[in-house]
Amino acid sequence: MATKRDREEAIQRSAIEAAKKLLQSAVTDNFDLKTTCVCSANPIRIAGLGCSTGTNTFIATQNIIEAVQLKYQSQSQNQSTPEFFVFFNDQASNDFNTLFQKLPPNRNYFVAGVPGSFYGRLFPSQSLHLVHSSSSLSWISKMPKELTDRNCGAWKKGRIFHTNAPEEVEDAYK
Repeated sequence: MATKRDREEAIQRSAIEAAKKLLQSAVTDNFDLKTTCVCSANPIRIAGLGCSTGTNTFIATQNIIEAVQLKYQSQSQNQSTPEFFVFFNDQASNDFNTLFQKLPPNRNYFVAGVPGSFYGRLFPSQSLHLVHSSSSLSWISKMPKELTDRNCGAWKKGRIFHTNAPEEVEDAYK
């Protein structure tokens, strides 16, 4: 029988797979190879925010890498595919040991763990090429202060869902 955690991971995995074509399209349309200096000393650096300990983050990471590889192969003939360095981020209390034990053995990227809240600065300026976050907003470590200020247009009046929320709510989360 599936546990609650198993069901949650299955829902997240479905969302990641459903977003795969959107992600591929975003990479195709927005990732600029001409401004990306890629060589063995400068791999493509990807951050996965809110990685947790499950395998879903590896699926999302592989989807990103495949999208970049497809774009690279279609636009950069006679050059080898670049190397990838993935930074998995989550709260410092995350079980990174479990995450690293679950790493796919045949992965085509290097990894590092970066503990801390993504509401603070995690990386040096201009050090990343791509950043991914699929469902980590639902696990935020602190609520934007505008949502609790009764005098602000983003005040949520105790609601927890965002359906039909004012634009100020979206801006507060941004």
